Amino acid sequence: MRRSWFLPVFLLVALIIPTLSRADEWAPPGRILRARYGIYGHSIDVTRIVRHYAFPGGKMDVSNETFGFDPFKGEKKRLHVVFDTPNGRYERDYEEGDTIRFSGRPD
Repeated sequence: MRRSWFLPVFLLVALIIPTLSRADEWAPPGRILRARYGIYGHSIDVTRIVRHYAFPGGKMDVSNETFGFDPFKGEKKRLHVVFDTPNGRYERDYEEGDTIRFSGRPD
């Protein structure tokens, strides 16, 4: 009888933890001009990789695994992306651990 609470609590925790670990961030529609991943001047050009994921409905995890390299071990990295949108140039930073969802609708 004492274990009757275990399964519902376990399922609740299992559903909540993944949503807390990653933030879904939207990217504006448009062409990717530049993308750099890193921190403190230790960054790499990842423009080609980001362009690979940047299609309507595409999504990409901002992670060392996605880019195949850790430019600064032990530190939380950022992805800096420059977009050319219908409304002009737009720059956005994403944090390591974010999931970017690419929009297909023009703003």
